[in-house]
Amino acid sequence: MYRKYPEQINLNYLRIFNELYITRSTTLAAAKLGISQSAVSQVLSKLRLATDDPLFIKGQNHLVPTVRATTIGEGLANELIQLDKRFYPQDFLSHGDFDGEINFAIGSPLIDVIAKNLVEIVIEVLPKAKINFTHWGDHTLDQVINGDVHIGLNLFPINAPKEIRQIPLIESQPIFISRTPNAWIEEGMELSGFEKHDFAGIIFSDINRMQPALENNDLTEGFKFKFRSESHSILAQFLQSDNSIVIADKLSALYYPGHYFYEVPDKVANLLPSRLSYALYYLQANQQHQIYSGSKDLVKSLIAGLLSSVELIANRNLHSDSTIT
Repeated sequence: MYRKYPEQINLNYLRIFNELYITRSTTLAAAKLGISQSAVSQVLSKLRLATDDPLFIKGQNHLVPTVRATTIGEGLANELIQLDKRFYPQDFLSHGDFDGEINFAIGSPLIDVIAKNLVEIVIEVLPKAKINFTHWGDHTLDQVINGDVHIGLNLFPINAPKEIRQIPLIESQPIFISRTPNAWIEEGMELSGFEKHDFAGIIFSDINRMQPALENNDLTEGFKFKFRSESHSILAQFLQSDNSIVIADKLSALYYPGHYFYEVPDKVANLLPSRLSYALYYLQANQQHQIYSGSKDLVKSLIAGLLSSVELIANRNLHSDSTIT
């Protein structure tokens, strides 16, 4: 007969119970699973309600399982391993047997730059899988938690719940992009030039800090963001003006073939982030699954290869006394 629990027990609850049974500690179980101690305690409360049993009683230095907990816990670890093997065969990545669904969410404008290459890699590794791509949105983190999104790719770090694992991949750097050669950038940006050029961008996550820093500084007098967008297609249109300059990151250069890519001059280097990182986002509970653990190296290698293909034009007139302190 079907028994309706106050909240239906799911597989993640059993994984948490298993770690509690092994470690005899909410702290150790949380650390092993990569989640918060409060999350472990909440699941334990739900399991106690569902079983009508305390399951674990506080001992001197550890939790003591009840008879009911021992009945549940004995052999559970092996059963979970066998269940994982049924759902996730260890060789599906190498043999291309996985035919399930994988949903990716990619931050804008990164999706404009990396989507084509990422699709090619995913198809090569998982030729039978059903692949879905979507833009990273306001509710993506909730979708990761509820399983509607499996893997996210965005800037790092972001304010994500503890249930979500953030995997930093690789660093990029800010650059200037121009449709035509720009001697003013190469020569360190003379003060008068800031009023003669239109600036566009930007993908950096801390634009709210950078905009006033750039627009209200003696060494960048006259600087204004005339255009701002997270769409590379829109920024590319702004570049049709010979004086337009896009401030983006090195990876974004891939969207602008035939353009000129410049290192950031010393004059403004300290006003822009020196390091820009990307990261994968997925549930902590999935970190042992090959599709997630293997995605780190695949995407990291992809981004590294793309970055290495971008050649930056060095500045010809670098003066240490022009940096902003």
